[in-house]
Amino acid sequence: MRPGDDPVPEGAGVAGIAAAAGAPKGSFYNHFRSKADLAVAAADRFVAGNGGEILEDPSLPRALDRIVDQFAFLGSRLEEMGVVRGCLLGNLAADTASDEPTVAAHVERIFAGWSARLEALIQTAQDAGDVDGSVDTTVTADLLVALWEGVALRAKVHGDGAAARRQLDVGVRRLLGVS
Repeated sequence: MRPGDDPVPEGAGVAGIAAAAGAPKGSFYNHFRSKADLAVAAADRFVAGNGGEILEDPSLPRALDRIVDQFAFLGSRLEEMGVVRGCLLGNLAADTASDEPTVAAHVERIFAGWSARLEALIQTAQDAGDVDGSVDTTVTADLLVALWEGVALRAKVHGDGAAARRQLDVGVRRLLGVS
């Protein structure tokens, strides 16, 4: 499997997952108790490789730059991985909402944690005078996460990575009220 591949293709059983990974079916259970455990592990691995460290990067002293740069990284990564895959987290959330509540809850915790980190950075940017104080930090942080998921979903349809990057850039800046 390649980065960004769906770790648990919809409707796939353990035998199909093991075959896609080039492994015997029995070896799956040496690593995961269930498909849900695989999906949770894949979500965590996906998050670890998607620029979260940019939000704490001390070489970027301005909080505003850290926010903008993370979304720029995500846009570039989306294009590099092939826009037809979208975002693994959004895909898992949509595919597991009703039949794998533990996976959906895990993805929601990831989104909530990301929103909380963004909210703190927006507040820091406001304190530095880089973002207007009238911007609602909580709502804007949630909207930034929703912007990413919406752009990633639309990119699966239109297949244009450059357009997705432009949408992220304009959307992030408008939500933060900066040019």
